[in-house]
This record gives sequence, structure tokens and C-alpha cells, in this order.
Amino acid sequence: MSKRVRWSAIEARLPLHELPAFHRAFLRLHRPELNPDALPLRRVQQYVQQTLHALAKEGRAWRVDQDFELEAHQLPPAYRTAEEMPSA
Repeated sequence: MSKRVRWSAIEARLPLHELPAFHRAFLRLHRPELNPDALPLRRVQQYVQQTLHALAKEGRAWRVDQDFELEAHQLPPAYRTAEEMPSA
């Protein structure tokens, strides 16, 4: 099992201009049927929140206060860091 990471920590480590690409990559991983690259940014943000809540309901993410925790494999590969991956 990989280490859990806070959603807010992932977003905080990215430059602001990279957040839309991160959110779209997250949706491509979890909701490809939405075609996130064609959605307006506001819709992307809404679907990201819906998806995080759905993952929590399924036991694949965890609510922590007003935040979420996910395992690294729930993140798009380009946004995973070495410290989030399981050690060999």
C-alpha cells in the first residue's frame, strides 16, 4: 500500500497555473467518460469535488476534516512523487 497524501498538500505544491492540468489529469484517470479536456474549468472543479466524494464513499479516499487523503496510485502518474510511492 502506498502512503496517503492530502489533496490540499498536492494542490499546494503545484504552481497555480498548473492546477487546471492536474485537475483534468485526475478526471481523465477517474472519469474519462467526461472528456475533461473539453470541459470549462468551473465544471472540471465541480467534477473533481464530486469524484473525491465518490472515492471516499467507495473507501478509495478518506475524508479528513474539510480535506481528503488518497493513496498515490489514485493520482495521475505525472503528479506522484517518489516519497509517495511504496518502497521496494
